[in-house]
Amino acid sequence: MRILIVGGGKVGTYLAKALLEERHEVCVVESDPRRVHEMANILERDVALLGDGCRPDVLERAGIDRADVLVADTGDDEDNLAVVLIARKRERRPRIIARVNNPKNEAIFESVGTDTVIPATEIVLRAIAQEIDVERIAPLITLRKGNLALLKLSVPERSPARGSAISEIGLPHDCVIVALERDGELLIPSGETIVATGDTMVILAKPEARGQLRDNLIGSHG
Repeated sequence: MRILIVGGGKVGTYLAKALLEERHEVCVVESDPRRVHEMANILERDVALLGDGCRPDVLERAGIDRADVLVADTGDDEDNLAVVLIARKRERRPRIIARVNNPKNEAIFESVGTDTVIPATEIVLRAIAQEIDVERIAPLITLRKGNLALLKLSVPERSPARGSAISEIGLPHDCVIVALERDGELLIPSGETIVATGDTMVILAKPEARGQLRDNLIGSHG
């Protein structure tokens, strides 16, 4: 199957990696040269096209007219909507999957003919809401083949990461904090977000990274 992904962030990169392992033909359109370089290192192959995925000519170069599936996976709903609208007008229309970052925009994506709408915030909220009464770092979901897991972690008072920015806490390489719940509010963190006691994190990582995550975020007192 030919799959075109617009958006080469960590989610898009991990998605491309999983699809390549399933022997699909994948192309990722990304506008940031740094991310294109990082993707080549992680995937160990050149599947990224540098360009603006909101432009029809760039999508044509990426093979939109041969794609079976198109995934609009940027962190900006306006960009994702532009990609959807371009794809809908193609003579050979692929199946369209779109990530929606703001739940208020979900109806808009559905109204323009998106085949599958993925409300990122709602998925994370459901994950956080699950009752898991085991250890402080617990698996929520293990993805296909066990290569990646969605983990839930609560930051204790004596965490070595407390008061540090996420970019400074030494996360494992193949790891990303996709959401953070603080005082009842759901946040999408950045590298500058400061870790606080009581934070509940949802982390996408390889299962074997749990030990390092425990050391860096919980410490020996956890």
